[in-house]
Amino acid sequence: MKPDTESIEDFFNRYTGYLTAGDLDGLAEIYNYPALAVTARGCAAIADPEQTREFFAQGQDFYRSRGIQGVRARDIVTEIQVPGVWVGHLLLENLDSDGSPVGTERNAYQVVTLADGARKIAVTTPLDA
Repeated sequence: MKPDTESIEDFFNRYTGYLTAGDLDGLAEIYNYPALAVTARGCAAIADPEQTREFFAQGQDFYRSRGIQGVRARDIVTEIQVPGVWVGHLLLENLDSDGSPVGTERNAYQVVTLADGARKIAVTTPLDA
């Protein structure tokens, strides 16, 4: 893949596909390391893929126990895009087993594009907390 050839929409479709499928390896691969999670309670550095796998494994149990079976990206807004860096926010729409919306979560992201063209999440910020 050449730099910036995957649209940001396709990137987040791939990301939400991994979330929906519970693909822990895909989710671990889509983050840049170290990555940063920024919340109102503080910042957490994510040093390696295993931390990402563990976080999303716990999240899968939490969401499935509430009837959430899928996720879709909506309303993607680009705040700034320069070569190699995309900054913006979007809605993650939670879906039930029929694909009907059952809630949304607002998140901001900083996504970097590596020399090989791979897009990776460098910073994630939940905006509803």
